[in-house]
Amino acid sequence: MKRGPACYLGVVLGLVLVEAVCPAAAQMAAASQPAASPQADALARDFFVLIEQGDATKFLSYVSEQGINVGPQASHLGRAEVEQQLLHHRGLYCTLFDSSCIRKEIKLDASSRACSYRELLTHSGKVRRAATETVRSGVRQAILVAEVQNDECRNTRLIDFIFNYEPGGWKLFSVP
Repeated sequence: MKRGPACYLGVVLGLVLVEAVCPAAAQMAAASQPAASPQADALARDFFVLIEQGDATKFLSYVSEQGINVGPQASHLGRAEVEQQLLHHRGLYCTLFDSSCIRKEIKLDASSRACSYRELLTHSGKVRRAATETVRSGVRQAILVAEVQNDECRNTRLIDFIFNYEPGGWKLFSVP
């Protein structure tokens, strides 16, 4: 069964609420759910800061030689392609850091515009972040999720990044 980012955010945020109301129930719930670790929390803090600062060089340091999966269809981009898009300010660079270069689509109505993750994280009325760690098919993973509320930006409510733990540290596996 495949779980989406909303599930992980719900689990993490749900545990916080349950713990506030009933600490014993929170301990029981935590035993059966993925849990945040100090490493996942530190990764989330550092990674979201690099997105907010628009640090493409540091972003690239999280991309393994095998590359990453991007978007809802999980299109694979090799590291060299990711590097080119970051260097030339197109594609993934725009999605991550610069709303102004996101491909303009024909809008027939007054719908809201597309926004970069940087803009969503720095200019939204409400941003909630969560991190959790799990093991899937023997691979240690960290899932970082940000829930944003921004009326100016279309269809983006959750931003989730999935990392695999590899020798040498955390490497990106998936970018929304």
